[in-house]
Amino acid sequence: MQETIAEVLINRPSKHLNRTFSYRIPETMKGAGVGWRCVVNFARRKEEGIILSVHEEDTSQLSYKLLDILSLVDSFPWFTDEMIRTALWISSYYMCTLIDALRLFYIDKKAVKTKITYTVNWEKIEKEPVEDIEGLVDRSVDSLDDKSAALLFGDRLMEYVKQNFLIKKETLAAAHKIPLEKWIVPDRELTDKEKGRSRKQAELSEFLKAHGSQPVSRLKEKGFSTALIHAFLLNEYGHAVYHRKETYSLITREGEKKEKTLTEEQEKAVKALCDSIDRKAYEGFLLKGVTGSGKTEVYLQAARHALEEGGSALILVPEIALTSQMTSYFASIFGDKVVFMHSGLSKGERYNNRMRIMSGESPIVIGSRSAIFMPFKNLRLIVVDEEYDTSYKQGETPRYNGRDAAKVMAVIYHCPIVLGAATPSITTYYAACQGKISLLTMKERVFKTPLPQIHVCDLKENPPIDRSGLISAPLISLLQKTILEKNKAILLLNRRGFATTLMCSSCGHVFKCPNCDVSLVYHKEMNRLECHYCETVHPLPGECPVCHGTRILYLGAGTERIEEELADFLPEARVRRFDLDSTRRKNSAREILDDFRQGKFDILFGTQMVAKGHDIPGVQTVGILSADSILNIPSYLAAEQTFNLITQCAGRAGRSRKQGEVILQTYNPSHYVIQCAARQDYESFYKQELRYRKLLEYPPFARLMKITCFNEDEKKADSQAARIHSWLQSVIPRLSGNVKCTAPFSEPIKRVRNLYYISILVKGKSLTSLKNAMRGTPLFEENDIIIDVDPL
Repeated sequence: MQETIAEVLINRPSKHLNRTFSYRIPETMKGAGVGWRCVVNFARRKEEGIILSVHEEDTSQLSYKLLDILSLVDSFPWFTDEMIRTALWISSYYMCTLIDALRLFYIDKKAVKTKITYTVNWEKIEKEPVEDIEGLVDRSVDSLDDKSAALLFGDRLMEYVKQNFLIKKETLAAAHKIPLEKWIVPDRELTDKEKGRSRKQAELSEFLKAHGSQPVSRLKEKGFSTALIHAFLLNEYGHAVYHRKETYSLITREGEKKEKTLTEEQEKAVKALCDSIDRKAYEGFLLKGVTGSGKTEVYLQAARHALEEGGSALILVPEIALTSQMTSYFASIFGDKVVFMHSGLSKGERYNNRMRIMSGESPIVIGSRSAIFMPFKNLRLIVVDEEYDTSYKQGETPRYNGRDAAKVMAVIYHCPIVLGAATPSITTYYAACQGKISLLTMKERVFKTPLPQIHVCDLKENPPIDRSGLISAPLISLLQKTILEKNKAILLLNRRGFATTLMCSSCGHVFKCPNCDVSLVYHKEMNRLECHYCETVHPLPGECPVCHGTRILYLGAGTERIEEELADFLPEARVRRFDLDSTRRKNSAREILDDFRQGKFDILFGTQMVAKGHDIPGVQTVGILSADSILNIPSYLAAEQTFNLITQCAGRAGRSRKQGEVILQTYNPSHYVIQCAARQDYESFYKQELRYRKLLEYPPFARLMKITCFNEDEKKADSQAARIHSWLQSVIPRLSGNVKCTAPFSEPIKRVRNLYYISILVKGKSLTSLKNAMRGTPLFEENDIIIDVDPL
């Protein structure tokens, strides 16, 4: 008998379930196919699954009975073919399970949640009394939830279920609710007599007549009270309906925007991109434009062309703070056709935005790396702004890079991808120089303003004049001049908190996190110590736990301390801190930037968030307090990240018609990175860095993979790493790709969250043969191993 069979992947994050299972699609669900989410019986439980393929099969010859799919989660396929192909690539390239990759496309990790309840079988207990149950559960209680039952009966719970004293029941419910909003629909006009009885209800009727059905929230904004709306409905002048709650109203529209006149360089870039969109084929571009050259305008014009051709566009930005800025600008041109996606939105907002994208209501999507997992209709353009930024790389499994996943998407969707940056990553620029992608350059700022003048301040010759050791006299002098001229300044220090280390002056004891091998950071605003790795919070100590001394030294400076120092040196200046601590509240980052744009304060000071693409009128001065802090990190990317951060931060200055000034403070002014950044000479930096990369066999001349073992027991982590190293040494000689590996080594921070981390770095021209050898090897099926492809 021919029946329709679905191959279903179970939505459970297990390396041992990285395969599909066959289920019969019942007649009532014949419309279901590839990409649909469903519920099935699996291992005696109801589990959510994803249909990955469908085929017809004669089941009469099978030696076992196929189970039916129980139900469908949605009324439409959640995954398009392009989304599944993208997930398959992520799973293969980044060495993760397919379900880990597919979960990236979810609003939450599960579409349905299982609710377990236990009902007491009183009939059986009357025949076979159980004091434990009778004494703990009142007969009036209908059922117990999972947690309550476990708390009451502990280890005996499953035994009572087995003996049928407790009846276990599983029910499924949606993991998140679809956000709904109440709308008022007018039914009829009021008579003159009715208008005379209630002037306010007559005004509401006239408003609805003029504007059509309206959400209650908007009516309240217009001054119509809840009581008035309720009375309007009671009098049957209208009725209420519920629609999916729209979230696009969260986008700030800056009013009507005049069309900008493009520069000659912008016109050339726009034409190249529009021509590529018309070809409906994959093509890669690097848009290398100096800070202030108008890359955003190029993105906008290219997106406009994609829309005119009936397509959609995806624009990725590295920071949530940049999302609102760019979205506001795009929304002023395209209105409700723009939607933004990032992790700061609620589940309901993300779901609503996803539906708008899927329906084609919002064909322009702007967002952080998670925006690539949307169901695009006829995607015609992908943009990755600030493509070098490390925040495109996810720090947990699956450890994908959003930029590289976007490149694969462009191939799958047959559309161009634009990688934009003033300081592209070495690998991207190398690809452009090799002709693998097309290079578009914009060497001049929009207003022909010269790039800012960077003054290198050698802190050995100009010692800091503050207690923190990070503020020099030249910096204060330039800030005073800036404020006197009623201009604005941006200052960068990439360290949060007030003091980065607390030490007892009597015995030298350093206050460390009990869970991690790092010092606790003092946050003065909250008056507590915090670990920036495991996020635990500790009270401020009154004495040393070792010698009981009371003189505690506050060493190292973070953003809070510099904020305090600036108030002492520049009492007339209005300063606002901009870091993770000051932007935890929803929309607070956008509010701070808007206030700065409107001139409500003079100095914006914070971590690298201040350097990311902000276009603020009136910023003439930038201060980089410690250029050495990133340069000294243990990473092959340290030089690149330092050069990029300096150039990007400096680029915030003088973006209108007057040249800006930058103070670059360092103890190492002769370092090639500092020298090249001071001249804003990317080409010289690129050539020098490329030589080092080639000599040491780092990207773009090699592929990297880091294999990390972790365990609460350091010896077990060491032992596991040793076994993997031994396996690698036995396999590598037989592999293609010139693969090599290091001996196991401890991570720079060896212990985090009470887990010890031991790693092995693998290099090779190609790692494909190694990945194939690793797949299916039991050693890599363990849960205490992290495989990080293209680590940062």
